[in-house]
This record gives sequence, C-alpha cells and structure tokens, in this order.
Amino acid sequence: MNILYVYAHPNPSSFNGVLKQHALDLFTVLKPNIKFSDLYADHFKAIADWDDFNLDGAEINSQYFLAQQDAYKNQTLSIDIITELDKIAWADHIIFQFPLWWFSTPAILKGWLDRILVKGFAYDSGKVFNDGLLKGKTSSLIVTTQSLESAYQINGVHKATIDVFLHHVHHTLHFVGIKTLAPFIIYAAFNLDTVQKEKIVKNYLSYLRKLVEGYDELKS
Repeated sequence: MNILYVYAHPNPSSFNGVLKQHALDLFTVLKPNIKFSDLYADHFKAIADWDDFNLDGAEINSQYFLAQQDAYKNQTLSIDIITELDKIAWADHIIFQFPLWWFSTPAILKGWLDRILVKGFAYDSGKVFNDGLLKGKTSSLIVTTQSLESAYQINGVHKATIDVFLHHVHHTLHFVGIKTLAPFIIYAAFNLDTVQKEKIVKNYLSYLRKLVEGYDELKS
C-alpha cells in the first residue's frame, strides 16, 4: 500500500504535530510505503498564478485551469507541482491532516488543491466523479477543531454538522474520482488534557492500523 501523507499545520509542537509523529512511527512498524508532504515546512506556494506554468506570456491562456492543462500537456509545470503530481500518481491512499480554520482548511492546503489537482491529470472534460482521472485512489481527512463536538450539531452554535464544513474538500476529491473514507475528527483539540490526548492518540493509531491492514476491504 502506498500512502501520501499531506500535512498542513505550521507548529511542529502542536497536538497535530504529535499525531503526525505517532502516525509516522506506526507506519515504520506496519511498513506501508510512505511519501510525505509537509506543506508549511516545505514552504509550499499556496497562490495559484501564471508563474506555475513556465510559459511565455503570449502563450498563456487567460483561464487558469486551461493554462494549467496546457502546461501539463507541454510538460512546463513548475517543479513543485510536478513533485506533488508524481506523489499522487504513486499513491493508493492520501491522508490529509489539518486544523479546521474558519470552518475550512488552512489556506496553504486550499492552495495545494488549487494548484495540484491539474486539469488533464486529475480531471478533464467528461472525466469527473466516477470517471475522474484519479479514480481508484482513496483518501481520508484527519481534522482538529477548536469547538466542542456539541457545537457541530444542527442545534449547536455552528448550526451544522462537521460533515457540512468538510463537504467542499470531500466534494473536490470526489470530483477527480477519489473515494473518501470516514474522517477522523478531534474536537476541542485546543483544550485537551493529558488523558484525553492519550486516548485520542490510541484511537488514531487504531484508525490508521485498520486503514493499512484492512485497506482492500475499506476500498471496496
């Protein structure tokens, strides 16, 4: 099993950093093949613009997604995009780990989706959803929130479940053909005590073990 772990948190000593390190330690035991994208540590460029294409100004389509497609066909995408495309092509499963900021992903992860889900590579005309070009791959979201679980209820302070706030990510992945598995949500991560953190780490490792050891069944 090939796993791409896309990590989007700026503080390595955060609880997200703790969870990520435990995950990587577990993977050394379970021995799936791992590639890792630490977006903040890598200083990943979050802004999608025409510098992504290495094309002469006169050649660049005025629509970003069409310019993106042209650059992919002409093999003139920037090296950071090519690096991530190679990882995705290799991966069976993609783990996205991030904190929920303003009810969405951190901007750096949104920029990753904007720049890396390239037209012609991830999707194309008539090649979306069940026919998306990344069909056969799976993904899961590992998400921390500041609010309690009770806040993410119809009658809670946010007036919606966590699934509503993650819908845009799941739908984006579905659009390019990637099947999303059940997410792992850590509520109120900012205020956890030691016992709660230990329990969450244990549950997360169990989640990952089930993913790796039961992948064929989960994928079907």
